[in-house]
Amino acid sequence: MKSKYLLSGIFPLIGIIVLISFSNSTFAQIGGLSGSKLGALCVDVVDHHKIEFEPAFYTSVSKQRWDNDDHLEDIYGSSDSVIHNTGMAFRFTYGLWDKMEIGASISTDLQLSSFGLRYIIFANEKNGLAAIAGANIPFGNKTIDNSIRLQENIASVGGGAVFSSQFTENLSLDLNAQYMFFLQNTYEQNKGSYFLNADLGYYIFDHQLQFITALAYQSTSFESFDSHVLTLNPGVTIETGNNYIIVLSAPFDIAGKNSNKNAGFLMALTLTFD
Repeated sequence: MKSKYLLSGIFPLIGIIVLISFSNSTFAQIGGLSGSKLGALCVDVVDHHKIEFEPAFYTSVSKQRWDNDDHLEDIYGSSDSVIHNTGMAFRFTYGLWDKMEIGASISTDLQLSSFGLRYIIFANEKNGLAAIAGANIPFGNKTIDNSIRLQENIASVGGGAVFSSQFTENLSLDLNAQYMFFLQNTYEQNKGSYFLNADLGYYIFDHQLQFITALAYQSTSFESFDSHVLTLNPGVTIETGNNYIIVLSAPFDIAGKNSNKNAGFLMALTLTFD
């Protein structure tokens, strides 16, 4: 049974690796938490003493980038060379008291990890608000030069807020905003990142299939420039079973500045255990 709080019995619990921008690490945002759609988290949490386990596979390709004037250019000077990025990760999320959940996401190469917490502040059958916090910690599975503080080798922390609204029995919206920053000064002079996510979902076939349109925006500040990217992420959730959900999505960047233009595919399987 679902929590007695927001949207009880309506929202499934799905949590996937958030792919705001393939240009940056897929672990850039708060991880380890469940969701109800694709990129945006929802207010609802995993039920008390239940656990979700989710393997996820993603792949992306990039051959162009936006420059400082928002113009597209080939990354390598021609369209012959491209960047491929493929990986897998696992998420574990545990529910506490029907108002809070804790979780972790870990990449299969054990180099990256994300830890998150969500607490429901307010919720009824139509609307809800929750707070989130977390940390992204690189474990390291390689030789590291500690004198060069690359951001991929430094832990980051942050927090944010989540809002969910149920317009009708089949139509719902999830919104969330996050801010993440590194615990040390980085070689790249990263000053922190803002993330905005919005997912709109509509169910058909008695809540067995959900069509989703998602938008994601990321903004990162550096010492001498800023980087922005806007991503459109269409997808579906297939919910024909009681203890599993299949998630399919195809995110692609549609606008940016000082960032790569990426397109990709993600598949995840969410399993729930008592």
